[in-house]
Amino acid sequence: MPVNLLLCEGAPGSLDVRVLSKLLSGSCGEIRPMGGKYGMGTRIMARREALGGNTVFGLLDGDFRDQWKDPTQQPVSWIASDRTHLGWRWERKEIENYLLDPDVVSQALRRGAPDPGIYRTVLESARDRVLLYQAARTALSAVRPRFHPLVSSFGPTRGKARLSFPDDLTEDGCCLGIENCVKAYRESQFVKLDTVLDRFRQYRTECEQGGQRHQHFMVCFAGKDLAWAANDDLVRLGFGSCWAFLEKVAQGIVNASEDIGDWLPEWKAMQGMVAAA
Repeated sequence: MPVNLLLCEGAPGSLDVRVLSKLLSGSCGEIRPMGGKYGMGTRIMARREALGGNTVFGLLDGDFRDQWKDPTQQPVSWIASDRTHLGWRWERKEIENYLLDPDVVSQALRRGAPDPGIYRTVLESARDRVLLYQAARTALSAVRPRFHPLVSSFGPTRGKARLSFPDDLTEDGCCLGIENCVKAYRESQFVKLDTVLDRFRQYRTECEQGGQRHQHFMVCFAGKDLAWAANDDLVRLGFGSCWAFLEKVAQGIVNASEDIGDWLPEWKAMQGMVAAA
């Protein structure tokens, strides 16, 4: 079996693990939710070392896109900085983006599915309610400092190894080196308001009518936000809440007798990538 253990985001019993368990049944060993995405790469490498061989992989949410690329309906390979293949990323923002998809809703709910035309209108109305918020969230995500450790060496670089080593090894020299390291670290982690607002204006154009993100909102807008924005409409359609709607779709996925990989091209592609890992 190519993948003995697949780590994913979410908690035990979450939508992520339930959909993946159904989608990858027979082509993957255990699927284990790990909460948040941070640190998942380290966990994967630790388990590979303990178990031997590259049989442990991970799957991350797509998250917000800082640079727009047209959707390919394919998961994206997750490659570490040292070129190690750690797993994959969903192309869409998060698992709810898939559960709200009209094709998935139709297949999962069958006769209980809302009228396709009405449901499409509900999604489009939700899109238009949240489009400015999605531009704001994308801007904040794009300029968020990516954590990096505080360096523990300072001074000019020396030789081929480019070793950092100070000229002044006295107490004053070391205090100055500490001060410069901390200052540089703070500056690298600082976010300027004008930078975020500039990005917001850029993304607003892309999220509004005529923009690429507006056109592909089911890929790049947050599924949870779309679900909540559609809550009142879904209640009027006979569902208790947007969360009850998502749960009903998830249950339909779990109970499906056919291969749900056939429901979406990206799901079928994920099955193939896991099988070939």
